[in-house]
Amino acid sequence: MVGVYRELEGCMQLFVHVLRRLHVLRLPPVADVLTRQIYFTGASATAGIVLRGAFIGTLIIAYVINVLDADAALAVKILLWVVLREIGPLIAAVLVVQRSGAAVATELALMTVSGQVDSLRQMRVDPHDYLVVPRVIGIALSNAALTVYVQMIAVGGGMLLGPVVIDASFEELADNFFRLATPLDVAYSLIKSLLFGAAIAVIACYHGLNPPGRSFNAVPRAAINAVTQSTLLVMLLNVVFAYVVYGVLFFGLIKAEV
Repeated sequence: MVGVYRELEGCMQLFVHVLRRLHVLRLPPVADVLTRQIYFTGASATAGIVLRGAFIGTLIIAYVINVLDADAALAVKILLWVVLREIGPLIAAVLVVQRSGAAVATELALMTVSGQVDSLRQMRVDPHDYLVVPRVIGIALSNAALTVYVQMIAVGGGMLLGPVVIDASFEELADNFFRLATPLDVAYSLIKSLLFGAAIAVIACYHGLNPPGRSFNAVPRAAINAVTQSTLLVMLLNVVFAYVVYGVLFFGLIKAEV
């Protein structure tokens, strides 16, 4: 229990440090790290999302109309609720955890056990400024961009491929989408995705800079801890968002008192 509290306190201190030191992103070396992190987390991960997103959107529309015997308006409404608000941010976060969370924790753990982090301190370079700040911001921004990409692919793919498997035209689905979608849906998902990305990055950086030992055997353990804990935190944050915004937990089994 003491270890969990220490890790939580360390992650919170790291997050506060990032918020207080955002101005270091103007420094060329830090900006270079930020650019490389955005490319690795965001740009290089888009190819694997296309088929998944289109399949999810088509599956949701086909299931709602064929199995639940709903009309096109209800199918699009559920598509909005599921993809824009929930599935989109979660899919992007899981992808970021698997790729960037593990990679960042492994990289920083290797730098820690090999003495590179201590060398930075001896050169009077704050490792948190140079290593943590650009990675947290880069992963947060990339996760938001990936979320938008997933949403566009899932919604667009669902409306394009939906008429192949259901009795509804693309024009009908698109008309219902633009009539039902609101800026609140986009803002809600963007806030979630930014927070998800920041949480993943902070946990990965913490475990990378604080591996469970100083041997190279501690590197994979740091990566495993980062992946498992960041995945758990993303799920908990999603539950909190659902409770705050909708007043429900666990698919409506628990409701907030009005």
